[in-house]
Parts: sequence; structure tokens; C-alpha cells
Amino acid sequence: MIDVSSKKVAVIGLSKRTGVSVARTLVNCGAEVIVSDIKEKKDLKDEIEMLNEYEVEFDLGGHSNKLLDVDLIIVSPGVPLNLPFFKSISEKGIPVISEIEFAYHLTEANIIAITGTNGKTTTTALTGEILDKADIGEVRVGGNIGKPLIDVVQGLKKNDWVVAEVSSFQLETIRDFKPHISAFLNFSPDHLDRHLSVENYWKAKKRIFENQMSGDYALVNYDDYKVLKAVEDCSARVFGVSLKDNIEQGIYLEEDKLIINSADRSEVVLPVESIPLKGKHNIYNIAFASLIAYLAGASTEAIKEGVYQFIPEPHRLEEVTVLKDRVMVIDDSKATNPHAAINALKSFDQPIVLIAGGQDRDADFSEFAREIVSRVRALILLGETKDKLAETVLRMGFNNIYKVRDMNEAVRKAIAHTEPGDVLLLSPGCPSWDMYDSYKKRGQEFKEAVNKIRGS
Repeated sequence: MIDVSSKKVAVIGLSKRTGVSVARTLVNCGAEVIVSDIKEKKDLKDEIEMLNEYEVEFDLGGHSNKLLDVDLIIVSPGVPLNLPFFKSISEKGIPVISEIEFAYHLTEANIIAITGTNGKTTTTALTGEILDKADIGEVRVGGNIGKPLIDVVQGLKKNDWVVAEVSSFQLETIRDFKPHISAFLNFSPDHLDRHLSVENYWKAKKRIFENQMSGDYALVNYDDYKVLKAVEDCSARVFGVSLKDNIEQGIYLEEDKLIINSADRSEVVLPVESIPLKGKHNIYNIAFASLIAYLAGASTEAIKEGVYQFIPEPHRLEEVTVLKDRVMVIDDSKATNPHAAINALKSFDQPIVLIAGGQDRDADFSEFAREIVSRVRALILLGETKDKLAETVLRMGFNNIYKVRDMNEAVRKAIAHTEPGDVLLLSPGCPSWDMYDSYKKRGQEFKEAVNKIRGS
């Protein structure tokens, strides 16, 4: 247990979600709190106002030497650990932990933690939906989805449940964080601007299993070599998820049915044809959520009810509308890396007119380009990566490419190149931050452009 009472604690990164929540909780726990951010006071007016009623010292416009005189540092997920001042902190021996680590020490509730390059949010939300139907105690969902974990855990009891989406940024600075059930969905290169190498990113992800013991469960994708490798030295009971092979302990696909094997029991969970979510990747997400819920004590009836009634978050293969000539418009703005966009392309049998491109994070687009060549009728590109993506697909012999300046032009151009029965798909394969504050704003602008053109 981390005791912060009467301790001096620094919060690095004054984000509206994590930083503010951590600062408030620390004050309520009796800590002396200093909040530090590289942004100036004028850029943090909203965040400072949210802390008006709390006794907090601010260290803004950089990270001063005040941070070298604290007992503990809690770092927000968006703060990279390679900043120079962290070296000084390390030399002073000051512990640095994440918000999810602090939250872990504030609760006795059962924690379910879900990570992976893609599908975390859908799997986390669906797991929460199923467990709500299962009547196994109070269930709350948070972490990298919705509320920070620090806000979610407070007030929960020993038999309650927390379903947490956790990112590599959050896992970097855990110490004792130990989920009762952990899940590693899939792995592909991402966030290399932060982690600097694929290996560092993978090592951060695999930390989800680090503190688990024999009474805990570790769920991994048996069809993903890098994920399977992550549990080689894990002490928890390992359960698998596979859509390719029958497995002795876990969930697998056989004759279009998801089947759970556990000890001496084998149960059919649900037929794949009745699953409302689009795409093979969502079968993986549903399989993980079903297995997690099953191990937490949910019945197969609760699993079916949760899956059938689940409404996915917006901007994740969301059907926006159907235009004339049966052209289906899909918003997949959440596809912020090539692997996610590849999954989207594989979700449709019809020809696709694709809108892609965004912030350049030095991603490898070769596999994405191969999928474009085989599935896409016309490619509309915008953002920082439009030239790089165009060059990659051109080298593979695909030349029906159109570069545009903004989303309105992208939608107009895309609609002009659709044919009856096509799919018009926004699946950028890149982050949004070159043009938008978030993938949500990008998706919303896409929807508005579609509806505007449709209305006219």
C-alpha cells in the first residue's frame, strides 16, 4: 500500500483527465501536492480552475528543481520518460509511478486489465457490458477509456470489479500493479516516437503480466507470436484465444462457433453468424471479452446477452449512412495505425473507396499498401502522410490515387469515385494530430461532410 499522507508528491502532466484527478485524490489523501507541466499558465486555465478548491502548488512552463525535493512522482500517460529531468529524478532515487499504479493501491476490488495495439476499447467496453448482465458485484469501466482509473476505483468493495483499458504509456511506470485477470489482445508496431523501438513497446505491453501470481489469469492471443511470447515467464494461469486452432484451455473457433475449454468443461458460447460487430478482428475482441467474463464468473447466457446488446463506441467501423446505389459509408477514424486500417479493409467483401492518411509517425505502410492494392477501388489521401502513402502504393502498381487538402474535399472526391454497392471507408491508418485534436473530431468532420453532401 502506498501511503501518501503527509508526503510531498509531484504530479507530472496537468491533463484534464489524469493529472487533475490524481491531484485531487492526493489532496484528499492528505498529501502535499505540486503539479508540474511544460505548458504555461495561460494554456492551462481550465485545468487550474478545476483545482481551485484544492490546496495545490503549481510548477508550470517547465519542470523546475522543486521536483527534486519530493517523496513520490506520479506521471501522466502523455509525458515521455526520456525527458532530461527524469534522469535527475532517477539519480535522486525518487520513485516514479503511473496513475494506474496509484489507483491499484486504493482499492481491494478485482481488477481486469486489457491491453494490445488494437481493439482495447471495444474489448474493455464489451467486457463491462457482459459483466453488468452477470450479477457478480458492482462493475465499473475506466482507465484509458472514459474515466481515469483513479476515479473509477474509489468506493468499490472487495467483491466488486474494475475493467480497465491500459496503454503501454501507463504500463511503463507500474510497480506493484497486479490485475486478477489480464489480457494482451494483439501486437503490431506503434507509438515508436515514444518508445523508440518495437522491442521497447513490446516490453512495456508485457508488463501487464509482471506481478501476476498463480491465482490470477493471463489471457493471450495464440495466433499472435509476439503476444504468446509475452507470457513465457508469467506465473499466472495462461488461457488462450484462437480463431485458427482448437486449444485445451481458452476459447477457440470451430464450425463458426466460439467454444470455451476450461478444466474438464467445454461450452459453446455463441455462433459467429449472430455477432452484430463487423470484421474478423471483432471476433477476436468478442472472444477475449467472453473468456474474461467467463473466468470472472459470468454465465454463457450473460455473455450472449451482453454481446447481442452491445453498442460499440463511435468511430470504430461505425455505419454512418447508406448513399444512393447502396454505397455504405463507414467511419473508422479510430484506426490510427496501419494494422487497424488493414483490419478494417478485411472487414468488407465489396470494393472500397478509401480515405486514409494523417500524422506521420514514421510507420511502415508496406503491408497496408498491399491490402489497398488488393481491396481498394480508389484511394483518397490527406494529411502529412499522403505523399508517403501514395509513393508506397504506386510502387506496387496502384495508381488510382487522389491527394486532397481537407476532409470536405476528401469526401466529395470519394463519393465521386464510388460505384453501386461499394463501401466508402474512412480508415486513416495514422493518428489525427496533424489536422485534428483527436480521432473523434476527425470522424465527426467526416460524418458532417458526408451528411452535408448527401443533403445537397
